[in-house]
Amino acid sequence: MIDKSIKRILIIDNHDSIRLILKKKLEKAGYLVVEKSEGQNGIDYYRNNPTDLVIADIFLPELEGLKTIIQIRKEFPGARIIAKTENQKGIGFKKYSPLQSAKYFGALRTFTSPINIQKLLEVVKELTSPQIRYLRRNTRYKKFNVRENPCFNISFPGE
Repeated sequence: MIDKSIKRILIIDNHDSIRLILKKKLEKAGYLVVEKSEGQNGIDYYRNNPTDLVIADIFLPELEGLKTIIQIRKEFPGARIIAKTENQKGIGFKKYSPLQSAKYFGALRTFTSPINIQKLLEVVKELTSPQIRYLRRNTRYKKFNVRENPCFNISFPGE
């Protein structure tokens, strides 16, 4: 039987070393951590075993990170997601960075590597607390129907 007081976190990242570091730090802080290396595997796991928090990399093989975030939020509107990516310097995005897009699609917080572990642990504690419902009022989270937004050409699994 799983102890309900232990918060569970799903890490979706294709870099083994990053997953290992995050897992060790989060487990040391008292969280139960599950790792997945691909977006679709992460979504499938979350469907069957929703966790208290998802930490997802933006750039993933197979199902891209933004699509992973969109799909989780589409199926589970209350999902709590942190988006992360490598250092964005030198990446030529004209209007929006991938992390800005991740926030637009429902990530509550974002991090750029190298991640400040202490700050990440503070954010994880904040997002896994029961007071999360008040956090939404203080963020610029924008709820919209992705399917109706013509500026995004996104297909979902099964369509």
